[in-house]
Amino acid sequence: MDKIYNYDQYLEMSLDFSVIVNSTLDLKPGSILCIDNEDIEKLDYLINEALNKDVDKILTSSKSKISDYKVYRFEDYEKVFEDILENINPNFKNKTFFGITGTNGKTTTAHLLNSLLGDSSIFVGTIDEDNLFEFTKEEHLTTPKLFNLVKMLSLVDRDISNVVLEVSSHALDQQRLNGLYFKMSGFTNLSQDHLDYHNTMDEYFEAKTKLFNKKTSEEFVYIVSNYGEKLNQIYDSRGFSIGNTKNNNVQLNSYTNDSINFDIDGINVNSKLYLSGPEIIYNFLLAFSMAYYSKVKDINELKDQIPLLKNPKGRYDVINYEKGDIIVDYSHTPEAIEKVIKYTKERYKKDVIVVFGAGGNRDKSKRKFMGTASQNAEKIIITNDNPRKEDQLDISKQILEGIDLKKNVEIILNRREAISKGVNLLDGKSTLLVLGKGHEKFQEIGDELYEFDDIEVVREEISI
Repeated sequence: MDKIYNYDQYLEMSLDFSVIVNSTLDLKPGSILCIDNEDIEKLDYLINEALNKDVDKILTSSKSKISDYKVYRFEDYEKVFEDILENINPNFKNKTFFGITGTNGKTTTAHLLNSLLGDSSIFVGTIDEDNLFEFTKEEHLTTPKLFNLVKMLSLVDRDISNVVLEVSSHALDQQRLNGLYFKMSGFTNLSQDHLDYHNTMDEYFEAKTKLFNKKTSEEFVYIVSNYGEKLNQIYDSRGFSIGNTKNNNVQLNSYTNDSINFDIDGINVNSKLYLSGPEIIYNFLLAFSMAYYSKVKDINELKDQIPLLKNPKGRYDVINYEKGDIIVDYSHTPEAIEKVIKYTKERYKKDVIVVFGAGGNRDKSKRKFMGTASQNAEKIIITNDNPRKEDQLDISKQILEGIDLKKNVEIILNRREAISKGVNLLDGKSTLLVLGKGHEKFQEIGDELYEFDDIEVVREEISI
């Protein structure tokens, strides 16, 4: 009978933890692969792939059916994996973890929270400008798997005590962060997105709720909404609420373009605040509340940081232009598109020109609603986002289905040409919104990645 090892036998092994990898993509001659998968067929496929790449050892679970002298199958693989993580980074469990989930506003909230917490904090999420995960060939995900997170934290060349994570519904559903405990988590909102993966809004919401159970998060804060209240009810009303009434733990009293006034646990905060964008005030309050309730920072330290806060790149990123401001924003859901157009009209009191598209090989059901959401703009230009392997014109036509025939709309598939057309339409009485890609530096067309940065393209068009 094929041998199955136990945890004590693992402890007797002499392992070089510096050569342990968690993906066949990262294998080099002499690597040790630790790997598991609920899909036994896929697990054994990956193990066979590793065996063909001159791997030194493979540590896996007893689910595997492969018998080879290099393959060590463990009945208690979870304990083995946990020990591997602690050897790679002995202090990772001593760090304070913050998790933020929701459809819109995760990146902005996480960016602001990270800024409030200061130099001892690191932000892990959609925007990875520091190339924190360049040690792996795996695709950069909004929420990395636990092995890559722990490995990254072991390689950062500064002292980190706080880790701020964007937590996607995919990561929660796939249990990508199992074994991690959050000091404080936050919920922004929920609207249609990712139904290609979750099938229904109920399934999408259920995935999000997994972050907030007591085994995963010590405490949580949420912005008042139907889904926010539903989340709080599921978890025994133990969440801290953010709203605009005295019933909320955090009450927004007033805000302008450069100031905010709010109460938190009866403490009044009045400060300068230089942020812009729809819902960004609530994103700020969520970030501030998570920092405050975690007790990581004194409230006076947090208050001192408020006037220094800035929008993250690609989130309502304003480029001033003599013929009209141009705003680059990541909005790519129906609700986000509707809100960013409404906010821009109210802020500028001018006509709005909007350029946007929809991602290929993703939730097709939202495209029509994205079109409908764009209708408050005076001019609509439908273009490519990341079409991937889908027909570009088909994607645009599906967006067009949601737009009234009387609207001023055209399709320009080439994104650079679409942005150029939007810029050329500016006449001093209008504002341009370039939506969907925000901070992204590439465009996915077919199997290729092409360099494309909306912000840089806009600057080139206006010769800045």
